[in-house]
Amino acid sequence: NGNGRLTYPIGLLTSDEVILAGGRGYFLEGATQSTKEYYLYEGESYWTISPGLVVADAINAYMMLVREVGTLDCTFLHSTSGVRPAISLQSNTQFIRGDGTFNQPYLITK
Repeated sequence: NGNGRLTYPIGLLTSDEVILAGGRGYFLEGATQSTKEYYLYEGESYWTISPGLVVADAINAYMMLVREVGTLDCTFLHSTSGVRPAISLQSNTQFIRGDGTFNQPYLITK
């Protein structure tokens, strides 16, 4: 049931969630090849909420994102990418139908 502290239970995915879902890091062997075998693969790049790296003398911020090929990478924050929201649902939520598209949105119930 969560900790009850979320006023709006929606946010961006973390890089840990991408890895746990089956994604892999960009710097792993073969990671530049497409990684389509997991459900977070979109074919387009999108941001995570995870910070990438901190360089004390740099003027750019780095964040983690999922690349078009499905791998997790780190890039400048000023790069253009999409977002993929994550929604926290209560444990008793049930899926009814839909595929998450505009014409067939997910229908869920408690």
